[in-house]
Formats: sequence, C-alpha cells, structure tokens
Amino acid sequence: MTNDKLQVNMLGGLKITYKGRTITDNSNRSKKMWNLLAYIITYRANPILQSEFIDNIWPDDESRNPVSALKTSLCRIRNLLDDIAQEDEKFILSARGSYQWNPEYECEVDVQTFADDCKEASNEELNVYDRIRLYKSALDVYKGDFLPKLSAEMWVIPLTAHYHSMYLESAKSLIELLEKKKMYDDMVKYCIEALQIEPYDEKLHCQLVRAFMKQGNNTAALEHHKKATEILYNNLGVQPSKELRQLYLEIIKTKQELETNLDIIIDNLKEADYKKGAFVCDYGIFQETYRIVARQASRNGRSIYVALVTVSDSKGQIPKLDSLNKDMTKLLLSIKNCLRRGDIVSKYSGAQYVIMLPDVNLEDGEKVMKRIVNSYYKNNRKSLLKLDFKLRKVETMDKNIFFSKGQYNRRKTIDVTNDEK
Repeated sequence: MTNDKLQVNMLGGLKITYKGRTITDNSNRSKKMWNLLAYIITYRANPILQSEFIDNIWPDDESRNPVSALKTSLCRIRNLLDDIAQEDEKFILSARGSYQWNPEYECEVDVQTFADDCKEASNEELNVYDRIRLYKSALDVYKGDFLPKLSAEMWVIPLTAHYHSMYLESAKSLIELLEKKKMYDDMVKYCIEALQIEPYDEKLHCQLVRAFMKQGNNTAALEHHKKATEILYNNLGVQPSKELRQLYLEIIKTKQELETNLDIIIDNLKEADYKKGAFVCDYGIFQETYRIVARQASRNGRSIYVALVTVSDSKGQIPKLDSLNKDMTKLLLSIKNCLRRGDIVSKYSGAQYVIMLPDVNLEDGEKVMKRIVNSYYKNNRKSLLKLDFKLRKVETMDKNIFFSKGQYNRRKTIDVTNDEK
C-alpha cells in the first residue's frame, strides 16, 4: 500500500489533491460526474451496487438508460482522475455490477477530520485548554457546508444538515469555553466566522455582542446589536429574544464614560430635543420607558394609551419578507411624522409596531391612529396592504380600560369599534 494519501476536501467545495496535483469542482465538468465521484468517496469503505447509484444519483431520470449513463459517467471520472495520477493508478475498482474506491489509495477527508475533532473536543473530562485546541482545529477545517454545489442532491441534504448542526454546536461550545477563560479576542474571531456560516443564529449574535462588551468595545457591541436585530426582523420576521434585548440595556448602562462636567452631560441630553417626530427605539428601551411613564401616570393621574399596528396582505396574511421590509420602513415614516416628540415607537415584530401615546384620551388616540393610516395610503397610493390597529388604555389609577380597534385598506375603513370594559 502506498504511503501517499489523497487529500480530499468536501467542506466548502470538492477538491482532491494527490502528490501535488489537484482537481476541483470549479472546473467545467458535468455536475452529475462530480456528484457520482463525491458519492463514491463518501461511501468508499464498501462496494456500491449499480442499483444504489441509480437510486441515489438518477432517482427520477426515466428519459434515458441509467445503467448506460452510470457507465459513461464512471468512464469520465476515470479520465478526470488521470489528471492527478502519476503511475497509471486505478482509483476506482469494478467487479460484479458494483464499484468501489480502491482501498490501496487511502483518502484523508476533511469531513472525517472535522467530525473526529468535534467528538473528542466534546469530552468534558478533558482539560479545558485541550478542548479549546481540538474545537479550534475542527472549526478551522470547516471552510463551508458539505458539498455546496451539490446541495440539492437528495443524498447530500441530510449530510449537509448533520455537519452544519455539528459545526454550530461545536462553535457555541468553543465560544463558551473561550469566554470562561477570558480569551475574548479568540471569542470575537470564532463568533464572526460562525456567523458567516449561519447568520440567523441568535445565540451566536448574543455571544458576539457579549464578546465585544468583554473587550470593553461597547461601540462595536452596540453596532452589532443593531445589525443582529435588523437581520432577525428583515430575514426571519421575528422579534429579538429577551436575552438580546437585555444585552442592549447592559450596553447602554456601561457605554457612558466617566464625565464630571454636568454641563456636558446636559448638552448631550439636549441633543434629542432637536429631532422631530416620535422617539423610535429598540423594544428593550420601549419596555423600560413604558415602566417609567406608567409609574408617573399612576402617581399624577395621567392617561396613557398603547397602540399595536399590524401589517397584512389582502388575504390577511403576513406579506413576504422581501416586500414587507420595504413597507415597514414606509409605515414607520408615516408613524414618526404623525406623532409628537413625546410619543414612543418600537418595532414589535417583523410586521408590527407598538406605540405609546401619553396624555391622550380614547377619542384623540383613535384620531392619531387614523391619521397614521391616512398618511400611509396618501404617500403609498398603490399599496394593497391592510393596516390593523389595536388601541388600549394602560390601567394606572383608573379601573376602566378603554379599548379600540380598526382595520383599514387602501380604499376605505373596513371596521372600527370602541368598547368600554
């Protein structure tokens, strides 16, 4: 048996290297051929019957002879492998209707290295630094998902999901260990790399925000928190979790540097006075502000109404995200322009805004909501969206709660009701 191993990469793309010669799936070759070659290498330990190839590589191909197609593809694969052969090596063997990778030519496959390191690193009995080393080794091997150019193939899909899940679990475990050992620079590095693989994982976003905060870089933490919130809203249409919202409050509490000049502090506070329209904020800030205003209202006998505006299509369903994001931006502009500077607005979900209206009664609150609706349709005359609102008085010192709701489309008011409970 030869001592020269073939180096096979399947994570992020297929690449085979042997004695300094390399072939990759970037070359202009048949996708079916690469699919077949990847299958043979993946299941190289055992002979593969023709029927298994046909079931997995040509499952729905009834327009041609699959056995003939298989033989043609195998012939092309052998010609392709000749590009890396140097002594007339026979990499693929055939016998009695089956085919197998020649065990004489051992393959060192990145997928196996990755999986082995992940498994060993998960052993909690090991020294923490040994686990960190193994996790780093594993994650450094993961250059991307399993065979991305073949991601639609039925046999590839479960393996892609398996290794992707293994990567995310290992990345989060590594980041937790790095945080435990106060290795914050590495923590940032592996958070960023993991988010390039899976940009919609909220826990990874939380870990990166925390890593920036541990470094003392609250500006970067705040910027990434904003980016994470936008990603979750715009791509998943979901509200950030309680953990992510709480991190925002922690950043705000620690961001201000020590300042002894009270005049400078007052000048900074006054900057908000120059902004027109309602105050738009993160939902975590909205919650904290609500609690403060509600306490003041209870003490002073003031009234507060909270409104929830929901966007839906003509069938009452949430619009598709690509159009929803644009419509929500337009709606926010109408909301800001129709409200006072003392009113507060926050995005509650991908298709909802929540609004706090201090010092209004039911009639005035309903007028405000109608003004928002009219402004939106006036500025977006072709919009077919429906706007639903719910308006409710916050129970402070009063026992009665007034409730209003309405549903609007571009042409007319569909329904408006007022109830006193």
